[in-house]
Amino acid sequence: MKLTVVITVFNERETIAEAVAQARDLPIEKQIVIVDNCSTDGTVDILKGLADDSMEIVFQPRNLGFGTSVARGIDLARGEYSYVHYTDLEYDPRCVFDMIELADREGLDAVFGSRLLNRKGESAFALVRERPFYLGTIVTTRLTNLFYGTDFTDIIGAKFYRTESFRALRPTNLTGIGFDWEVISKLCKYGCRVREVPVRYTPRTKGKRKIHAYDIIPAIATICRWRLFG
Repeated sequence: MKLTVVITVFNERETIAEAVAQARDLPIEKQIVIVDNCSTDGTVDILKGLADDSMEIVFQPRNLGFGTSVARGIDLARGEYSYVHYTDLEYDPRCVFDMIELADREGLDAVFGSRLLNRKGESAFALVRERPFYLGTIVTTRLTNLFYGTDFTDIIGAKFYRTESFRALRPTNLTGIGFDWEVISKLCKYGCRVREVPVRYTPRTKGKRKIHAYDIIPAIATICRWRLFG
């Protein structure tokens, strides 16, 4: 099997049905793994109503963190590649076809879906003025580029991994906000092959945003820790 779609869920009753439908509609043979992180808003009941043989659903016994959900989903993956599908509906999952094509052609370990790749020539000031929350993206991406000599434009966007490559990273920060940055740091530090593709992005209009401005602090701390001490 080529692809496993890992859907991570926490209190997304307004969007979960559409997120699952997006995954189901991808015209490729695939495995769908849904990991619910102990939702308390009715999401669990919706998932039970959607359940069928086309997907595997894991209900965590308590809130074990976003990283745990991703790692658990990829542990169950049978696909050569694993795509993390967020239930906020901000990223168009059809970008996965570009990711598969690029990963196959270049033997990549990971592909990032970048919101800013097609806007590479624009100034950081203009981007932040347009959408202030791009500040965290720009700061953490540039810090990663500085540390590892990379040329990424957006390390916070959509995530796609060669399944075995992700498993080999053995991420440890599974409960905190630093999970994604630990994974990114290890990919860079261990010399893994990573590229970007542009991804269609639409800021969420339903549900509650779970990323906050202050999350940039643990993100920077994690990047620095893995570069200097990891």
